[in-house]
Amino acid sequence: MLAHSLSLGALALASVASAQTPNVSLLIDNPFYYDLTRSLNVRSLLPFVSARKGAAFHWGSTYSPPSTAETNWTSEVFLTYFAHMRAENLCNGFPIRCGALRNFPHNTFWHNQLPAWLPGNVTAYDLVHNVIPLHVGTEIKALGWNVTSWDVTNELISDTATYNMTSWECVQNADRWPTVTYDGGSTPLVTNLSFAYATWQTALMSASPETRLSYNDYSTGAQDAKTECVFKLIADLNANASIPYNRMAVGFQSHVGAQPGYFVPKAELEITFARLAALGVESMVTEMDLWIQANDTVNQRYQAAIWGDYLDACLYASNCYEFINWDNRDDTSWILPGDGHGVAIATLFDMYGNPKPVTYEIMARFARYAEGAAEMCATALGTESCTVY
Repeated sequence: MLAHSLSLGALALASVASAQTPNVSLLIDNPFYYDLTRSLNVRSLLPFVSARKGAAFHWGSTYSPPSTAETNWTSEVFLTYFAHMRAENLCNGFPIRCGALRNFPHNTFWHNQLPAWLPGNVTAYDLVHNVIPLHVGTEIKALGWNVTSWDVTNELISDTATYNMTSWECVQNADRWPTVTYDGGSTPLVTNLSFAYATWQTALMSASPETRLSYNDYSTGAQDAKTECVFKLIADLNANASIPYNRMAVGFQSHVGAQPGYFVPKAELEITFARLAALGVESMVTEMDLWIQANDTVNQRYQAAIWGDYLDACLYASNCYEFINWDNRDDTSWILPGDGHGVAIATLFDMYGNPKPVTYEIMARFARYAEGAAEMCATALGTESCTVY
């Protein structure tokens, strides 16, 4: 995922980009929830959340082995605030080192970060029939069965997909390996979705029967052509690779911004989640980070409102049981100031490991759900449309 900085904002209109940050209403404005969240022990609430959901709810973050200075903080935050690990970097290949938590490994097949010998140096036949089955099977078996989900294929679909494309065209149009010999190249390599079928069939055979198999992509979740391509792709995998819908999930990478037009509104997320639920496919938020335009109270509150809406969309969906945040504090985040990311500070904890308004708001959302409350309005709409206390 880390090779690009595209988000929904890349497609937003300039007029929308300049829209004013709205004032928002938050649960932590209510003294009851404000006091309740002081402990920041989200893990204490997860059993009650899971009981209401009817199955285990997994809330976590990416985890890379931290620097010495961060070791104690990281250990503590995964004991109290996060309860699930998105295996990254050194953790991805060393389950003994990072195996204390159930995890969600990322990923078995991606066009990026390839070994030097691979792009363009194998035939399409060898890739599909030998390289992919060996690699995917070995990776999945190496991490064992203490895994809730696997990102099986990652970022296959074109950013310029259109509604009239077939599932193959949605992928081919991206001009990424292995449909071409190298990313952005013009020489075809694999000329159909056989590489995706091989990846998914191997994952299905290698993973635990309880493990969900996920298609993971960014700039998805809204009512748009790229999201429609996701539906076409999973239908193709079901029809032509015999992947059961009830083993599949879609992971919505949510690298978004606290600016109107740069995130998916809760109502649109809920429509997409419901469409997947009708198929028997799970929805997951897989890579949540949220940059803000300025480090001030208004923008920090807007960050909390949007993040809370994403969490509520997942909590109140019948098919969403996994919510993973991308990087656990600002100094380890791949989102940097500038380059269309405002002042960044896009994670749930600051560069020193201190909580922010969003950190407390997230716990308040969990507490409210755990106590059985009905879904509330979308706080990112602003106080003119949504007041929650």
